[in-house]
Amino acid sequence: MKKNHPNLIVAAGTSMMLMMGVAYVWGIYVTPLIGEFGWTKAQASLPFSVFMLSYTVGMILGGRLQDSYGPRKICTIGAFLFGLGYFLSGFATSLFYLCAVYGVIGGIRTGFAYVTPVATVVKWFPHKKGLMGGIVVFGFGAGAFILSPAVRRIISAYNWQTSFISLGIFFMIAGLIVAQFLVLPPADRVIENAPGKTIRAPLAEMSPTEALKTPVFWMAWTAWLLALIVGLGLMAHIVAYATEIGVAAMAAAFLLSIIAVFNGAGRILMGGLSDKIGRTRSLAGACFIMAGVSAGLTVVGANVAALYLLGSIFGLCFGTWLILYPVIASELFGTKNLGVNYGLLFSSYGIGGFVGPLLYGKIYDTTGSYVLMFRIAAVMCVVAGFLALGIKVAAKKYKAAPVSG
Repeated sequence: MKKNHPNLIVAAGTSMMLMMGVAYVWGIYVTPLIGEFGWTKAQASLPFSVFMLSYTVGMILGGRLQDSYGPRKICTIGAFLFGLGYFLSGFATSLFYLCAVYGVIGGIRTGFAYVTPVATVVKWFPHKKGLMGGIVVFGFGAGAFILSPAVRRIISAYNWQTSFISLGIFFMIAGLIVAQFLVLPPADRVIENAPGKTIRAPLAEMSPTEALKTPVFWMAWTAWLLALIVGLGLMAHIVAYATEIGVAAMAAAFLLSIIAVFNGAGRILMGGLSDKIGRTRSLAGACFIMAGVSAGLTVVGANVAALYLLGSIFGLCFGTWLILYPVIASELFGTKNLGVNYGLLFSSYGIGGFVGPLLYGKIYDTTGSYVLMFRIAAVMCVVAGFLALGIKVAAKKYKAAPVSG
């Protein structure tokens, strides 16, 4: 198989995402870090929040650089420094240090390594962006499923420091290898419209400055921000919440794996489905369903089966949110500047990732419970859903065909 064969590009992108998925297992580190340093839940959440914010900065910078220099070089840099940040986290002795190496170094370079596979694959498969992009982004969720029990076992057998160091070394080596396969499609690769291969025209080919001036951009950005404050905050606290209400430690950790499996499945299933039913309907539907999940968490208690069910639904919603980022970005603003426009839209993820874990932790520290946060989360998701539905309405003001409903 040629090095630039389309299927190999997808395999390489998915493999890179599998490694990046370790970001979603931060919740497993929270309890050991509290035990080691005596931090509050809000403090123990801060490195993850900084990581999410830095990750977004990396997405924007990496997107612009990969538009200029190609995905291979930028992903190589990102993969190596992501592993380095994880490795250095094993030597943490203070909150500031962990925020710097895990949060800033690891976060920015994760953005480099994340944006390149997704933007590259979308360009290789313009006729099925949702499905193929979903397969690649699936890796991020699947990585959490694979790595969650591994992290738990390393911490149980050794300590949290060993987990960071050993995985950091692995990520540096494996990431450097995988990044070499990420290349852009040749200029003469043209896919014509055919039955089952409809290529949706973008609203326009927009520069980043032009995209930022549109109301459509800010409606989409705000919808994702609200949804991801809820989703990323819950991701960081779900293990601690389950443990607190009486769920056994391993069963609580397995909840992350359940979420990860359905997170990954949602990216593929909803990516393909959105090719048929429309992007904004898919985005809004995931927001409304997540509102129900948040409300459900206030009543199920320590019923493990019910928690796993809610976790699986949460995973599907989260996966839907993530795969729709590059697809909606390409259909709203075109592919010429997809890397940076995708990164700008994705900044809502980073801010949501910074605010969400801290908000959950702060409300818990103040009230002694997560119940109030779950109620607030339900309202935020309902608002996000209506904003998502409004994207199509706002897009009709453009002369070109609007993003699919």
